[in-house]
Amino acid sequence: MIKKYAAVCLLVVGVSVLLTGCWNSKEINELAIVTTMGIDQAEEDGRFEVTIELANPPEVAGGSQSSGRASTATVYSATGDTLISAIRRIVQQTPREPFFPYTQSIVFGEELARSGIQDTFDLLERNQEFRTTPRVLIARGHTAKEVIKILSPLEKIPAKKLVKTSEISGKSLGETITVKVFEFVDQITSESAEPLVGGVSIIGDKEQGTGVSNIEDTEPNALIKSEGLAIFKDGHLKRWVEKEDARGMLWVVNKIESTIINLDCNQEASALSIKITNTHSSINAVIKNGQPTITIDVKEEGEVEEVLCNIDVTDQTTIQNFEKQLEDKTKQEIERAIKIAKEEKSDVFGFGEAINRKDPGLWKQIKKNYDEEFTALEVNIKVDAYITRSGMRTGSYNQE
Repeated sequence: MIKKYAAVCLLVVGVSVLLTGCWNSKEINELAIVTTMGIDQAEEDGRFEVTIELANPPEVAGGSQSSGRASTATVYSATGDTLISAIRRIVQQTPREPFFPYTQSIVFGEELARSGIQDTFDLLERNQEFRTTPRVLIARGHTAKEVIKILSPLEKIPAKKLVKTSEISGKSLGETITVKVFEFVDQITSESAEPLVGGVSIIGDKEQGTGVSNIEDTEPNALIKSEGLAIFKDGHLKRWVEKEDARGMLWVVNKIESTIINLDCNQEASALSIKITNTHSSINAVIKNGQPTITIDVKEEGEVEEVLCNIDVTDQTTIQNFEKQLEDKTKQEIERAIKIAKEEKSDVFGFGEAINRKDPGLWKQIKKNYDEEFTALEVNIKVDAYITRSGMRTGSYNQE
C-alpha cells in the first residue's frame, strides 16, 4: 500500500508540473499585431533600419472612436546594428508590444538587397516568434519604408495589398512570383540554386500616398505595383528582369499559372491573343561522357482569347499554325531568360540540383567551379503547345 500511495503521489506531482499554465502568456490587449516588416540599409546610427506596420483594430473592424476617419495601420521605424536591436528601439515608440506571428510580408529595400540580405534571415529563422511563411518582396527603386507607408484602396490593411498584388499579378500575367521566407532561405543556402523574388514599386506621389486621402479619393495619389523579378547571386540582388524575360524564367521553374501570349496573324503583329490555362515544366539532366546536359520540357494549353484579324479559328490547319508559333515564342522567351541568368552566373533554375540528382559524384566534382560550368552548360528546350478552345465565337468580326 505504501508503494502504491507513493506512486500515486508521484503521478499527481508530475501531472501538476505539466499543468502549470502558460508561464509566458501575453494578453491580447497588450499586443500590437505586426502585419508587415520592412528592412533597409540605415544611412546612419546603425546597419539596419526596421519599419513595422501595426494594424489599427478599431478602423479595420469598421469602428471609429472619433468623428474623422483614421488610418487602418500605423508605421514605426528605428535603426540598430542588428535587426533585433532595431526592433527593440521601436518598442520605445509604441504603447503595445509588437507581435510578429501574423506578419504577412517581409519587404527589403533595393539598396540593402544589392549589398546583401543573407544575414538578415538569422533572426527570422532563429527567433520562435517569427514564422517562416511571410512573403519576401523587394522594393524596386525604393526603400522598404517608403513602400510600407503607402495606404491602399480596396484593402483595409496595406500589408494585404502587398501580398495580394503580387499574387494576382503572378496569376494573371505570369511575370512575377511570390516566395515565402522558408523557400528563400532554402534557395539562398543551396549550393546548386539561387532565388528569384518578386518586386514591388510605387506609382505616383509617394509623399501624398501616405495620407488617408489616398484611400478616400477615386483616383489615388500613389499605388503599389507588382513589377519584375529580382535575380540573386550569393545573397545579393544582381539584376531585374521583367515582362517576357521574367516569364521565360518562370516557364522553366514551373511557376506559370496563367498568362496572355500575343501572336502574329495574317502578317499583323500581335493580332491574336492566347490565354494560357494550363502548363507543366520539368528539368532533367543527361550525363554523357562525364558532361552534363540539361533538358527542359514544357507543355502548355491555351484558348483563343481575342482575335483582331480575318481568320477562321475553327480551321484545324490554322490552329496548328498558331500552336507552332506559340511553341516558338515560348522557346525564345526561355532562351533569353537562360542567357540573362548565365550573364549573371546565377542558376535561378536549379540546373545544379538536377545534375546532383542524376549524378551526385559528378556534382561533387564540378560544384567548386559551378559558375563556369553553368555558363557553358548546354540546354535543350522542348515545348509542346495545344490550343484547346476557340472561345464563344467561331470567327472574327473582320469576317462579317
